[in-house]
Order: sequence, then structure tokens, then C-alpha cells
Amino acid sequence: MSLFFPGRGVRTLVRSFLRMCFGRQGQRRLQSHRIFYRLKANVVLHTPERIGRLVQRAEARVWVDGYQAFPRIEHLIRGARHTVFIQMYIWKDDEVGRRMAALLLDVAERGVHVEITKEAQGDVFEYNRDFLGTRGSRDEPWKRFWSHPNIHVTHAQRNDHAKVYVIDDAILLLTGMNIADEYRYHWHDVLIELRGRHFVEAYLTGRCAESGAASVRLVMNAPERKDVRRTVEELLTSAEESIVIEHAYFSDPAVIDLLIRRSLAGVRVTVILPGHAKWYHHANLQAVGRLLTGSRAVHVFLFPGVIHGKIMLVDHRRAFVGSANLFSQSLDTMGEVNVLIEGGNRRAVWRLKEVLRQDILRSRPLTSPPQMTWINRWLAWLRL
Repeated sequence: MSLFFPGRGVRTLVRSFLRMCFGRQGQRRLQSHRIFYRLKANVVLHTPERIGRLVQRAEARVWVDGYQAFPRIEHLIRGARHTVFIQMYIWKDDEVGRRMAALLLDVAERGVHVEITKEAQGDVFEYNRDFLGTRGSRDEPWKRFWSHPNIHVTHAQRNDHAKVYVIDDAILLLTGMNIADEYRYHWHDVLIELRGRHFVEAYLTGRCAESGAASVRLVMNAPERKDVRRTVEELLTSAEESIVIEHAYFSDPAVIDLLIRRSLAGVRVTVILPGHAKWYHHANLQAVGRLLTGSRAVHVFLFPGVIHGKIMLVDHRRAFVGSANLFSQSLDTMGEVNVLIEGGNRRAVWRLKEVLRQDILRSRPLTSPPQMTWINRWLAWLRL
């Protein structure tokens, strides 16, 4: 019996269920907000003003897949001067998870303050490699990680799906990648690097409308305000020539209806979905069937692997990318962080265009609605 239900995995599932049903979400949210403002105080007290002046120019860079993203994250953390903040949904006790813990220990040893907010809702996906289960571990580096005075961890039920790194007051990293082996070695995703103190402040305070130049702007679902769905719908409605969407989870009825209307109005609509998905495969196919039935002008491609990225490109000049998926909970209720990049920042938009072009070349076109049996529709209803 223990082969199929290892004790640590069962404890993770039970703990996740109890937190979802009985967790004091409001109190934990307040605690996490205090961490944000403590981080901001550290920034103000410890950062020389001259550093801020060097990074005032808005800049967005794109790093593709884990083989580029994780070395970049590690390089930036290694160079931190005073503060590292991490908001994470899934953090597994595997090679990548332990490597990240060891790196944070190294910077904490030289005096850097490390603040981590781990979303308890993500524990269920970690199963017998759960992050919280390492708290009592006798193994290195976990033992020193949990006891180090410069590392503070808040394990909170906040329904926050964002994956964010803040390095000092200068760099904000947004991604769909969690801390686990599959994100570094196997799954297709992107990391966005934003440089500028205003981006860090916008994220920590939630004042995204003031997040920088018009060409690069944060868009968040936060407890006080949900802006992701509104931005998605405004982008799609404003499209004049083309819409390209590459997403892992694609099922929101309102978004699909809007894509059908835009295609009937003459806008070229292209959708790239994972050909192999650990979750949501049948839900994606059901949505695609509805899309292809509603408008034959839509082009759908199935990527030969697992896509975990969330990219939307409108008229070849506006890109919307981050942690938010195209299903109702992600658009409306979950905490998410995306960035809207306009044509003024052409380097990042060009890079995303090239990613999408290469993905289409690697993918198989789906020319007719997929056949859905009652079993397929049942699995789609279960979001499988």
C-alpha cells in the first residue's frame, strides 16, 4: 500500500485539503502583505541611490525555457546586494528545488535578506516532494535553510498563482515556471526580466498603472483589484490584423466567444496548444472544437511537447505574458502577475514573435474539430 500512497504524499494531500477548507485566508494574506512592506523598507534603507539611477530606463528581456531562465535567475540571485524576494506556487524537493535552496543559503550567509512566500494551494501538486515537508528534514541544505536567521518563509493559503522574483530594488522577474525539475529541463515556458525600481515598487504596492513607461506595464490580479480579464478582453477587442495565443490551459467561454467574433471580423486568429499535457488536455480540445466550429478562419496548432507558457501577441506589436492562464479562475479570482509589452520595447516583442514562429513550425496543424466522446467530455469537465 505504501508503494502507491507514500506517507509524505498522503500528508501533503490531507494538509492541502484542510487548508482549502479551513485555512484562515484573510489572516495569512495580511501576514504576506506585511512581508511585502518589510521588503520595501529594506530596499529603501539599504539601497544606495546611485544604483536606482542606473536602472531607471524601462527594459524588458525574454528568456526562453528552463535552460535559459534558471541560469539567469541563479545569476541574478547570486549578485543580490541586500534583498531577495520570491513568490512561488510550486516548489518541489527535487534536484532543482534543492539547488535553489542551496543558492539562497549562500546569499543569506553573506547577509542578504531572503523573503519567501510559498502558496499552500500549490502543495497538492508537489505530493511526496512537498516544500513544507522539508522543514523537518535532516538533509542538507534543508536543515540549514529552515533555521537560517536571514531566510524567512511564509506558507500561506492566498490563492496566489504568481511566480515572481525580486532582486534588491532593481530587477523583477515574472514567469510561469515553478521551482521543479520539469520546468527547468522539460517544459516550454518563458521568463520576463524587468529592470527598474518602479517595476519593483508597482509589484509590491499593487499600483500597476504607475509601473513605468507606456511601453511596459504590469497587470495583476491582487486581493483589492483584478485586472487580468479586462486587459485580455481589451487586447483581443482592439486587434486589427492578427491574434496569436500560445497557452497551456485554454477554456474560458468568454475568451473563446471573443476570438470567434474577432475571426469573423477578419482578424487572423492562431492558437498554439500543447500536444501533450499533464493536465487540461481534454478541456483544451473541447475549447478548440468550439473555436473551430464557430469560425473556420481560426488556425490551431498542437505543439509536440508540454507548453506551460502563457503568451498573447496582438498585431505583431503588443505582447501579454506572465502567469495567468486562459481559464475562468485564473482570469477572475487567482492572484496572477503579467506584463503588457507594447511595440515601443521592440526587443522583447521581437523575441516573443520569434518564439511563436518557431513553435508553429514545430507544431502539427489541427484542421477539424476533434471528436469528443462522452468520456472525453467527462474528462474535460474534470479539467483533465
